[in-house]
Amino acid sequence: MTTLSLRARLTLWYTLALLLVLLLFGANVLWQMRRIGIRRVDRELEALTATLGNVVREEFKEGDDVMTATAEATAQVTAPGHALAILDTGGRVLASRWSGLDPRDVLRLSDGGLGVRTTNAGGGAWRVQTSPHSFGDLKLVLLVASPVADMMREQHEVQEAMLVGIPIVLLLAGAGGLWLASIGLRPITEMARRAASIPPTGLEDLGQTQRTDELGQLATAFNGLVARLRAALQTQRQFMADASHELRTPVSVVRATSDVMLSREHRDEAEYREAITIVGGQARRLGRLVEDMLVLARADAGGYPLQPVDLYLDEMVAECLRAVDVLATERGVTIRSHAGPDIPFRGDEDLLRRLVLNVLQNAVQHTPSGGSVAVEIKQERDEVRIRVTDEGHGIPPDDQRRIFDRFVQLDPARRGQGTGLGLPIARWIAEAHHGTLVLERSGPQGTTFCVSLPVSS
Repeated sequence: MTTLSLRARLTLWYTLALLLVLLLFGANVLWQMRRIGIRRVDRELEALTATLGNVVREEFKEGDDVMTATAEATAQVTAPGHALAILDTGGRVLASRWSGLDPRDVLRLSDGGLGVRTTNAGGGAWRVQTSPHSFGDLKLVLLVASPVADMMREQHEVQEAMLVGIPIVLLLAGAGGLWLASIGLRPITEMARRAASIPPTGLEDLGQTQRTDELGQLATAFNGLVARLRAALQTQRQFMADASHELRTPVSVVRATSDVMLSREHRDEAEYREAITIVGGQARRLGRLVEDMLVLARADAGGYPLQPVDLYLDEMVAECLRAVDVLATERGVTIRSHAGPDIPFRGDEDLLRRLVLNVLQNAVQHTPSGGSVAVEIKQERDEVRIRVTDEGHGIPPDDQRRIFDRFVQLDPARRGQGTGLGLPIARWIAEAHHGTLVLERSGPQGTTFCVSLPVSS
């Protein structure tokens, strides 16, 4: 089945809507013509009835009897094409004059009683008005009738004109609608052509547009979408390149150590122990790296749901301090904390613990021996702030924007000790709890990271 183009569908719907409007308009015109025609005939009948009544009254003044007066009145009133009759209250015809009708049709015209009506007589439709009149003590019924053939003929002529004119109007409107649709959709066609020619790795887009209408909004939204997709693709490629580089190092060390140990048939126990120690260390580093990469991959895909529980942040931070104290002691770093009141919170305990540990370990590793790391946690209005301050050498201004990028390790001396994913994971955990992790300050006296977590999260 062939699918119609958008231009054809718009033209079709436009033509159908116009057809419906024209049909309703035509029906209204015919109805109004009939109503106006009937009102015109009724006014003629009212005037004719008044004239007939006046003539009958004049004849009675001359002293004529009923039969003579009614006969002379119907003869004197000039009404070409109309039918006249005078009846008594019993329905007996006293006098009549019919135009193109059999006299017996008077009974059919008078069957409907008093009032105005439309009836068939003599092979056609007639508009009949029957009204009572008093002439002294005598009461008579005056009947006048007019054919409506002329009115019906006018309606048929208008109807035939509509049957001829409506298809012509629809044909012209359809052609005009197709032309207008082509002009209106031409920018979209051009946008589709340019979008199809955009290379995945290029910097092209639909270009800047000066339009402020819906098409301009569409172009702007599409350019934004292309930019986001290109940024996501670039991030993915960079992530894969960095991951490949980081994974290659421990794998190469493990393979080189194995090859060296297997190059000779016999080695001392100390050599085997040293080789196994090297392999074990690289395996642990590789495991941490893979685990961190899986966490970020699941976070990017939205497949890492939170498991919130009720907890106390101050107690959790204290546990993290005790866990990091071993690393700090090895490096000769002192950890100082300010104990405060209980801070209840609801969040994912495992992820929050990992957030605090990553920030603390980063601070301890960048603090020289003999320095200290200060940890402060307090509740401010509707959020909890955790500040971690080290006494390192600070982060250069040009690198401060890169510290949350993946696989970034600014200290060359620490390469091989970490994965470069600690701060990106920590920032994702904070954002998953509708909070933030920011670099608050950095200088020669040290660096401060601030974690802000809204209590309502």
